[in-house]
Amino acid sequence: MSFSFEQEMAIEHGEGPMLVLAGPGSGKTTVITERLRRLIEKGVPGDRILVITFTRAAAEEMETRFLKAISVKNNTKNHTDVKAAALQASALKAYDLKAAGDKSIEIKNMAARVDITACQKEIADLGRQRLPVFGTFHSIFFHILKLRYRLDFRNIITEREKALTLREYAEREKLDTEDTDFLRLLIGEISRYKSMAHPESFQSEIMDTARFHRILMGYKGSLKARRLLDFDDMLTLCLELFCKQPEELRLWQKRFQYILVDEFQDISPVQYEIIRKLALPENNLFIVGDDDQSIYRFRGAEPAIMLGFQKDYPDAKRVVLSKNFRSHAEIVAFACRVIRHNAQRFPKEIVAARGRGGKTLCFTTETASQEYAFLIRSIQNELRSGLLPEQIAVLYRSSIQIRPLVEELDRSQIPYILREHVPDLYEHFIARDMLAYLKLAIGQGTRGDLIRIMNRPLRYLSRDAVQGRSIRFRDIIEFYQDRPWMQQRVRAFMDELNVLRRLPTAGALVYLRKKIGYEEWLRGYAVEHHTSYDALQEVMEELDASALKYPDKLAWIRFTERFGEELRTAEQKKAVQRGVRLMTFHASKGLEFDTVHLIDAVEGITPFAKAKTKEELEEERREFYVAVTRAKREIHIYVTKQRYSKNCSPSRFLLEGTLKKMP
Repeated sequence: MSFSFEQEMAIEHGEGPMLVLAGPGSGKTTVITERLRRLIEKGVPGDRILVITFTRAAAEEMETRFLKAISVKNNTKNHTDVKAAALQASALKAYDLKAAGDKSIEIKNMAARVDITACQKEIADLGRQRLPVFGTFHSIFFHILKLRYRLDFRNIITEREKALTLREYAEREKLDTEDTDFLRLLIGEISRYKSMAHPESFQSEIMDTARFHRILMGYKGSLKARRLLDFDDMLTLCLELFCKQPEELRLWQKRFQYILVDEFQDISPVQYEIIRKLALPENNLFIVGDDDQSIYRFRGAEPAIMLGFQKDYPDAKRVVLSKNFRSHAEIVAFACRVIRHNAQRFPKEIVAARGRGGKTLCFTTETASQEYAFLIRSIQNELRSGLLPEQIAVLYRSSIQIRPLVEELDRSQIPYILREHVPDLYEHFIARDMLAYLKLAIGQGTRGDLIRIMNRPLRYLSRDAVQGRSIRFRDIIEFYQDRPWMQQRVRAFMDELNVLRRLPTAGALVYLRKKIGYEEWLRGYAVEHHTSYDALQEVMEELDASALKYPDKLAWIRFTERFGEELRTAEQKKAVQRGVRLMTFHASKGLEFDTVHLIDAVEGITPFAKAKTKEELEEERREFYVAVTRAKREIHIYVTKQRYSKNCSPSRFLLEGTLKKMP
């Protein structure tokens, strides 16, 4: 295989630190695997090399490509090193963590109870395989903790347990835990807090910081009481171990004399501090990444670490892999015009090795429904032209955006695969409230439906008034026989349900919001639970748009139930090969497609409305850059002039990409 001059420089780098700036499609995985092979050829023991990346899939791909490279080089399909590496891989993959059960190991003060000679023996046993170790930060660091403290899977909190624990403490603070995004954002903030070098400066973006700290303290106390740790604790405990137990650190420094880190732009301060300690004293630290693709700030990533690497290591060599082997020149040029507007980045010129022949297209529609209809026709045309579904991707800023499109894809019978979980709109508490009203109106409601909404808005009705399984309003009226004003409220409630029964679905939702008073109740709910009313209003508007397609209320109710089932089925098809790929900008990182459709390129979505600071806007621009550079041949960008009755303007990133040159 031939390599470019820059690739060869990186591959042949000798001792000491090196920074490899690897843009989209620049062949960075090939560079890493070839460097590994040549290090071993030069006599470096394979077991002295550590390769770290951020996802299990990336670690597996890196390992597979390395094994293939050494197998080809040695001209054998049954190379003994391949078998050894497979054993090593299965051992480390086990620590990418998916289990939990009874919790039996005390984390606190374990160092005093474990003989370091046991760690020495197990480290030596691993080393006999004589091949590089591939893993994620969490798998490697948990493995170190496991050997030192005799941990196992039972000490790791599951994601479900974590969510339930945090929900409990958030509810104590009277926060809105029914918001589908809240727990995700809270988990992200806790992760960011734990990854910070100076967490005392942390400021919560979703609640007042005092509340955040109370939730955090409660969560940490719960983990300690149950002898559990989460993924972030694996990093902080490992750093604590290396700081307090220098003999342990020296063991691992001797074990790994060469360290290669992929996707270095996504590293957090805690991860970086551990790696810096581990690399001493030789500092044979080979880092590969692209500062323009740093998009995980919400997980604790700090782009400034990569930008400051050469300050930390003044003798570090630097090379830029400037050729993009993936995309045609038109796409590369568009992406570069966008990303040059970021100030915090390494200046670099990317060249398309494939030359011209690509397309960057922009389409404008009046409404979101027209936008998605246009997108459907474009995909159908591409499929008819012979393009395989898996060569087409639809990318979006947030999973919430994709729900209306999923409905259209189902209706058009276009196969698709969802890369991530998509929140079910009809599981949102607002949707469940509205569906409960409609079911009661058409005589299909349950006691649970009535209890759910009888005080939304507030009517001062008591649960005790609803006896038995069946709903009998005359029994509720009788319950209040000594309070005629309450009987009047019950009769008014019945009248409201009768009006809902006579109206078509969309009209019924408007009546519910405006006349019955649900919208006003929701304003109070937003204030009480410290959540955004605008976000709740957007949910209502999306429900209105859905209801317009089903004038018959029962038909809409059945559709919402069916949609949830279809969504779960689609999410379970990740292993299936055929289907248009649907994913967020974040999830698309590292992938490539013949054609990419980028939807809703409007202000407020990309960049996201909450991105206010310079740092936040630059990260939003990097996300857009990542999305655009997934396309090999064509990028189609869609703009709508109106979303849910609100006027929209084209994304500033789209405008930046169409400029002939920088101002």
